[in-house]
Amino acid sequence: MPFSPQPIPARTTSHRRPWSASLASTCALATLLLTGSSHLGAASAALMPPSAPSAPQPHGTLHEEILRLLDSSEALPREADWARLGPDVLSELLGLASNPKAPEPQRSRAIAAMAVVAHPEAALRLQELLRSTAQPSSVRAAATLALGRRAGLEAVPVLTPLLADPNEQVRATAARTLGRVGGAEVRKALEERLPVEESLAVREAIQQGLSYVEP
Repeated sequence: MPFSPQPIPARTTSHRRPWSASLASTCALATLLLTGSSHLGAASAALMPPSAPSAPQPHGTLHEEILRLLDSSEALPREADWARLGPDVLSELLGLASNPKAPEPQRSRAIAAMAVVAHPEAALRLQELLRSTAQPSSVRAAATLALGRRAGLEAVPVLTPLLADPNEQVRATAARTLGRVGGAEVRKALEERLPVEESLAVREAIQQGLSYVEP
């Protein structure tokens, strides 16, 4: 279900559950979703694997440093690691995330890094990835998780329409991400979607999302 990008504040601190488990499993979740497996819950405990090397590209030191960070053994991108690279890092990460020739794990890690880069347009770029049905499920799933982490409660109006997305895997990811954001609005949206959702895997994801929301 397409929607227009909405301005989102650069950072909103959420009081809900830690995002480490979700973002650390971005690649594993993305791969699982892309294959259409119904065992979606298994991905939440998996670590994000290092990305595969990308093809040589005509960029200088900044591009090489970005690839080094993406290939790091760190499971979760850290804000401090990306802050020193400056504002140009966003366009580089977006280029990697949008490159269909780049390895899937590298694309997912680039999107996860967009959750922590210091750039006011990062949230809007993540929204563009979310609404692009031309992108594979893994990319849209990673963007869902990254936007939820970056914007917190401010992302709820953007992520809620994804509960009715034509792609089953995107719906499941949105349900879990919204659950981790939490709030009364999220609980209402998940409870309304549950009885009309036909996919068993997505229903399980909605129920898991509801379990994250505090009463």
